[in-house]
Amino acid sequence: MDTGDLKPGESANDTSRGDQSGYPDVEQNHSPIPNRGSDELEALLKSELAPELEIVRRLGRGAMAYVYLARERQLKRLVAVKVLSPKLARDERARLRFEREAQAVAALSHPNIVAVHRVGRLSNDLPFFVMQYVKGRTMDERLQAEGPLPVSEARNVIVEVASALAAAHQKGIVHRDVRPDNVLYEEESSRALLSDFGIAAILASGEAGQAARLTRTGELVGDPAYMSPERLSGQDLTERSDVYALGILGYELLTGAGPYLAKSRRELIAAHIQAEPKRLSDLRGDVDPDLEAVLRRCLSKEPDYRPNAADVARRLASPGEVTPMPPLRAPAPGGRLSSITERRLPQIVIAYGAVAWIVLQVSWQLVESEVLPRVVYQLALVAIATGFPAVLTGAWFHGKKGRQRFEPVEYWVFGGLALIWLAVSALLLIKWRSG
Repeated sequence: MDTGDLKPGESANDTSRGDQSGYPDVEQNHSPIPNRGSDELEALLKSELAPELEIVRRLGRGAMAYVYLARERQLKRLVAVKVLSPKLARDERARLRFEREAQAVAALSHPNIVAVHRVGRLSNDLPFFVMQYVKGRTMDERLQAEGPLPVSEARNVIVEVASALAAAHQKGIVHRDVRPDNVLYEEESSRALLSDFGIAAILASGEAGQAARLTRTGELVGDPAYMSPERLSGQDLTERSDVYALGILGYELLTGAGPYLAKSRRELIAAHIQAEPKRLSDLRGDVDPDLEAVLRRCLSKEPDYRPNAADVARRLASPGEVTPMPPLRAPAPGGRLSSITERRLPQIVIAYGAVAWIVLQVSWQLVESEVLPRVVYQLALVAIATGFPAVLTGAWFHGKKGRQRFEPVEYWVFGGLALIWLAVSALLLIKWRSG
């Protein structure tokens, strides 16, 4: 945090250069073309926040908010003022998300989290909050300008971000958007600060209902390049999703690239769910085995196999010292067994088997009694045989309690099974009629 005045021509980045909370249409910094709406907003801020705050200039804007640099007269320090975009004044979900970000960060006090000093509303009812001003660059800007960081420095950044996440997780807050763009590097202190809690999920019992209402069913909020397998699969969100993103952040700090080879968004999502990360030591020879092991654990496909953020910070904080990582925690007796039981596969298979047995017994009795032709029994066999994998597929994607998203692979599976059923059934009927 800078406590002095800006020098002429000096560049300054706010805590998120506007609101970059998982929205792809963020505009970086300023356009020379005047914006009437932003000019009116700036004038309103100058009028209503004075004399305590003097608005210096606009730092940036995003899909949800504008950020301004301001000078706090009494404490003689620079701060950043983040205010909801006037275009979203009547969007209740946007307003709730914005206010939730302020509430989430205000509840946290940590040297590696951008602090919120105060919150309020303007006379036009737009919410705003005043936050710590960080003089420096984002890690994304730094990586683009300098390339991968030295191992020791990257390790420190991972420790500081992990420590910030641990503090948030302890309060029941999941960041959901951990990436280089949301990690700031403060030049004076050489400190990394986690910013932009705009899409954070509040998992504490008192806030869970509200957090759920702010995201539409099936909506993926955030950057898929940093999403955990369970988030991409529509499973329940936990703090371990942040740890997965922390592992990807570590790879990018050390290599300038992510842990997976992918040429498209679809390939990247598939890699998150199925592929093994590249060996860090193959990409960079001076990475110590301990750091590589921790990051690889962070990228485990099973959330319960990952360490928590506090464990990561503790393990990496003291290079050379032996700080044991907690053992792997299997979700149940086995990794996949937990997924099977959560999706109620045993119950579904038993129920399907019982129904199939009844259908076959009844159809066989009717065929034996010459009430129905033999082809009916054969058609029943085909329907049961093709129905079984369809039931397994449906149970895998939708057997868990609650509503799950319909995945594209299901269209292929169900479509293929339907074609097989129709083709075999048609052949049986043709053979029966011609026989």
